[in-house]
Amino acid sequence: MREIIKNIYHVGDSGCSVYMVDTQSRDGLVLIDAGMDLDMIKDIRSYGLHLKDIRHCILTHSHIDHIAICFDLRQLLPDIKFYAHKLDALPIEEEGHDSRTAALWYGIRYRPVRLDRKLSKDIEDLNFGPYVFQCIHTPGHTPGSISVLVRAEGEKVLFGQDVHGPFHKDFLSDLHDYQDSMEKLLDLGADILCEGHFGVYHPATEVKKYIEMHKRLNLP
Repeated sequence: MREIIKNIYHVGDSGCSVYMVDTQSRDGLVLIDAGMDLDMIKDIRSYGLHLKDIRHCILTHSHIDHIAICFDLRQLLPDIKFYAHKLDALPIEEEGHDSRTAALWYGIRYRPVRLDRKLSKDIEDLNFGPYVFQCIHTPGHTPGSISVLVRAEGEKVLFGQDVHGPFHKDFLSDLHDYQDSMEKLLDLGADILCEGHFGVYHPATEVKKYIEMHKRLNLP
């Protein structure tokens, strides 16, 4: 675990990169994705943070490497709230969608979890403490993929999970949608990119370079 910028952390990597924002308020800690390793989440104690203070979890899409431990988190934290886009809600909330969740790729069983809010707009804000989590619909990797923009310490921090892909018919991927989504992300002018698998990029020039590179590599 490491601090990226004040109150924003890279918790670690377990299937995907898991990020967290400490709202310093009664809204507690906000996870961006959950990953596959509950023990990694519990290790936030090394930073003086507590599992019981995780109150919210924003899921960027429906793949098992991002959502596997949601069921376990709800067992431990009955009041935790989960958020995802409505177009990815079905495989998150129901069993039997092992292609959509990529559980088949990993050879494991996904245990579903109920969403507390299904996002439906092109841009939708979640307000926790002093932070606005701007959830931006960025389809392509999956129909309901979202990216999350948070402004902190004068910087625009973009949680652009799985900017790189991959793309597959099982996921209902769409490369035309992806191209449009990458244009949306480029227009944000983010200073810091927290990617879903390949680390943290900054300053803004490096963020732009990373997104543009993958946009070129994944032409329809």
